Amino acid sequence: MIKNLLFFITLSFAYPALAGIYKQVDRDGSVTYSNVPSDSAKKVDLPAIVVVPAVNSNEIDERITKRRESAKIDEQREEIQKKIAEEESRLNEIKNEYKDGEPDRLGSERNYQRYLNRVERLREEINVRERNLNLLREELRKIPSKNK
Repeated sequence: MIKNLLFFITLSFAYPALAGIYKQVDRDGSVTYSNVPSDSAKKVDLPAIVVVPAVNSNEIDERITKRRESAKIDEQREEIQKKIAEEESRLNEIKNEYKDGEPDRLGSERNYQRYLNRVERLREEINVRERNLNLLREELRKIPSKNK
């Protein structure tokens, strides 16, 4: 007797899960949907309901802020890399002209002191460019990486 009672109780809980949606169209063309079946109603097969949890607006704001910060960091990184490439290019040009302290004499340098002055300017410019490169590389290292 208790087993039968438990069976019917279990069955009664399962019934709503098996219940469907029924569509009925009357003579006037009015459509009625119900969970109660009737003779003239047809069962409607509905797709599964997908429930998407609500997203907190603060979370959205945080995501947008992080993306903007990430884009700004990427921009900074690209700008510094561009400057590094420019400095390296100019440094190589100057080093090629400097030729380890013995650059070719120009026609306008008949006066030996002019030649020495140009050699000194080239040496100073090499030093400045190398310091600039070191500073730019250090600045690039300070920018947080994408993995963080």
